[in-house]
Amino acid sequence: MKKISVLIIGTIFVFFFAYKIYTDLSGPDHTGGRSGMPVQAVSITPVQKTTLYHTADLTGTLIPENEYIAAPKVSGRLEKLHVNIGDVVKRGDIIAQLDSDEFIQQVQVARAELDVAQANLGESASEVIVSERELNRALRLVESGSLSQSELDQIQANFDVRKARHDVAQAQVRQKQAALEAARVRLSYTSIKASWTGGSETRRVGRRFANEGTMLQANEPIVSIVCTKSLIAVVNVIERDFPHISTGQPAQVRVDAFPGKNYPGAVIRFAPVLEETSRQGRVEVLIENSEGHLAPGMFANIRLEFSRYDNVTAVPAVALTRRQGQQGVFMADTENLKVSFIPVTVGVEDNNLVQIIEPELEGHVVTLGNHLLEDAMNITIPEYPESIDKQENQAE
Repeated sequence: MKKISVLIIGTIFVFFFAYKIYTDLSGPDHTGGRSGMPVQAVSITPVQKTTLYHTADLTGTLIPENEYIAAPKVSGRLEKLHVNIGDVVKRGDIIAQLDSDEFIQQVQVARAELDVAQANLGESASEVIVSERELNRALRLVESGSLSQSELDQIQANFDVRKARHDVAQAQVRQKQAALEAARVRLSYTSIKASWTGGSETRRVGRRFANEGTMLQANEPIVSIVCTKSLIAVVNVIERDFPHISTGQPAQVRVDAFPGKNYPGAVIRFAPVLEETSRQGRVEVLIENSEGHLAPGMFANIRLEFSRYDNVTAVPAVALTRRQGQQGVFMADTENLKVSFIPVTVGVEDNNLVQIIEPELEGHVVTLGNHLLEDAMNITIPEYPESIDKQENQAE
């Protein structure tokens, strides 16, 4: 019996509150007085003339404008690493040293082979001199009739052979000289130097890829050396905005590390094609970083400015609504406290404002409560006390 009593009392309270809500909604605050038309409370904002920008807000990553990857040109064990992350490096500094014993031995072998070749060249040169003398003497004997032609031919052939051997010896010397130079070059490759071209004379080590004692293959990276005086923001632009991209366009860059601060930049290059999978194109924005606040790898928000529109009619974006398939705004008549739905053609949107291309608007637009409005509906404007007085006078 006690549970039944509680259930009955609860039901009575529910009906009471439902009736109370119904009477409140049907009271004078939600009617248009004697006409019985519904009244909707709204907020309004004046239509304004302002300057809007056609922009695109994008996200991307900061990378160094210049990055030099130090890597060996020959294979070997990393014997000594002279730098670490954060160190300042000058152009020409030795960054790392590979084990060079094998390459020193190759230089010594090449030098010895060159010595042998030069000795052979000297011997062949002497043989050519002796053979040339014999040939000259034979020619004089032939003229005096003391030597036959066949004997002269034999001496001539012997001279030609020795001359050819001398030419071969000279070629072998040049070959051994080249081999020695190549061995010296390979030996020099065991000292990895900072040899970037262009830009500043000093940079900093950004990343380390190998440690001392590591066996490295040719072209395997050891460290990266970056210049952070200027950075590049890499972003991907969607197909809709891609036709508006051009080099030199101004950009504003923001990073989470320094909220509220904008870093100016400009588009320096963009890809001429879109990626087939994403339908986006790569765009690179150059940013000056003379203060050193920014760092490669930071996440960045980039705003690209495509064009500027001065003295255009604009309304808040929240004022736009749709009725019967048409996009428009509700214009507020502050004298008669009514609204009228006006279809509009919109243009660019910037900073929560939308350009109204046509028709030409003047007055106030509804920005809050417009989703509940219909054309010619009565309204009340709480932020305008005089509108409440008018509404009460109409109700009377």
